[in-house]
Amino acid sequence: MRKNILLLSFFIATLHSFSQNILITDLTTRTVTGGINVNVKTVSGTGSGYLSNSYTINGNIIDLDVCYWFDDTLPILYFDNDFFIPITTEGNYTINVHIILSSSQVTCDYYANTDNQTTSETYLSAAPFESNKIQFLLFPNPTNGKLEYTIKDAIINQITVFDCVGSLVKEINRVSKNHIDLSELNDGVYFLKIQTDSGILNDKVIIRK
Repeated sequence: MRKNILLLSFFIATLHSFSQNILITDLTTRTVTGGINVNVKTVSGTGSGYLSNSYTINGNIIDLDVCYWFDDTLPILYFDNDFFIPITTEGNYTINVHIILSSSQVTCDYYANTDNQTTSETYLSAAPFESNKIQFLLFPNPTNGKLEYTIKDAIINQITVFDCVGSLVKEINRVSKNHIDLSELNDGVYFLKIQTDSGILNDKVIIRK
């Protein structure tokens, strides 16, 4: 009887441990204009949600922390996230991705580290657009935040804006025809990821008011 109780306790503990895991199922990188894009696909053993990310660059070593909150009462979920890391120096980079769990849904409290994987990418500053068929022009640049653009052979579906440390600062899901308004952002350098029906473009904008 005691043995059965111990086995049952171990089984329950194992289920609980798995339920609080988020594991990487696929990790890919690619060079884009101005940096490296890291795509992380994960599966959670419990309900969870993406919370935040942070990274450090030490020489040619990049450590990317991806933080998720968890809730044992919710079902298993799958995630597919892109993270842009600005790079200014050409070279071969080792990218360590750390999956972090947070018991808080507001700020990442580093409750647990559930998975780690490593990949590598060679960054060349002259990397072309992902789709050479798309003709895209963004102006003026530098700008006060009010931008105009022209695009041929594609329709823009979404624009995401990252600051110089790779943090997401704005997401535009309804893009106005020929206009992009970033006037609420502070002066600085920003990176735009432009998703179209024909591919992904990346561009850099300098805001100077």
